[in-house]
Amino acid sequence: MLQEIRDIITRGEKFLITAHIDPDGDAIGSAFSLYWVLESLHKQPCIYLRDSLPYMYEFLPRPQRVAHGEIPEDQYDAVFALDCGNLFRVGKGYEKLKEMGPVINVDHHMTNEAFGTINVIDPDASSVAEILYRLYKTMKVAMTFNVAINVYTAIFTDTGSFRYSNTNSQAFLICEEMTRSGVAPSYVAQMVHESHPKERFLLLGLVLATLETHKNDTIAMAMVTQEMFRRTNTSKEHTEGFVESVKEIRGIDVAVLLREITGNQYKISMRSKGNSDVASICNLFGGGGHRNAAGCTINGTIVEVKDRLKEAFKIE
Repeated sequence: MLQEIRDIITRGEKFLITAHIDPDGDAIGSAFSLYWVLESLHKQPCIYLRDSLPYMYEFLPRPQRVAHGEIPEDQYDAVFALDCGNLFRVGKGYEKLKEMGPVINVDHHMTNEAFGTINVIDPDASSVAEILYRLYKTMKVAMTFNVAINVYTAIFTDTGSFRYSNTNSQAFLICEEMTRSGVAPSYVAQMVHESHPKERFLLLGLVLATLETHKNDTIAMAMVTQEMFRRTNTSKEHTEGFVESVKEIRGIDVAVLLREITGNQYKISMRSKGNSDVASICNLFGGGGHRNAAGCTINGTIVEVKDRLKEAFKIE
């Protein structure tokens, strides 16, 4: 598969790179690293991300051609869909992507629907960036600083700073190589974890005040509402890492964060420790992800959403 992708890149000129809505560090770092690799090969890459770049990733070397909002319609030699379990995760207008060129689907989620013309799916990979790194090695491209810091950040964030169960030996080996290309781990950690605005912590205080636990304090739930966003002058991007904070409570096996989208729709983020499989729970609601990190969207009032979650977790 990687050889086939390499041949497509070698023959082609114009490429579109996209990733899922509400992009995280892996989606952004993978997309940006691929952009810089293609540009180094004198290609014409363009990135489309429906949502704007979260503030904690603004330190990454930013490509010149990044589109938000509307998909830039054109004909491409290939469309790279990164870190998307389903093509609709790209956002509005996703149906048109297959008309713009062959779709190359690169992902590491076991729930991926293999929607691409070419599908490279490896659930054992720590991140999409790890898979792309193999492609870069196949292509024998130079690991410039712009490529390296994006690859490092993608792996660093998707492994939870090397704390999650998807942290494998390759993750460490690749990141070690990226440091030899000029990446300073302390700098990346500071930008990702220690550069939050004050308002984020005001929001976190309100969220933690909603904390409730179930099943002998092994399952924790917290929620964030639109009213909380208004009171603290924040938005959904400020909630990144909140569910991990809840998971840090001693004895908690599963942490659940409910984020109000509208009064009748909630985005659910789940994290777990050990063998607790939250992907199977999210699958019940049309979502997906990994065993220890998954998400979904549930429609209904907050009472109805909580009741459905409690039923899924068999909470009495």
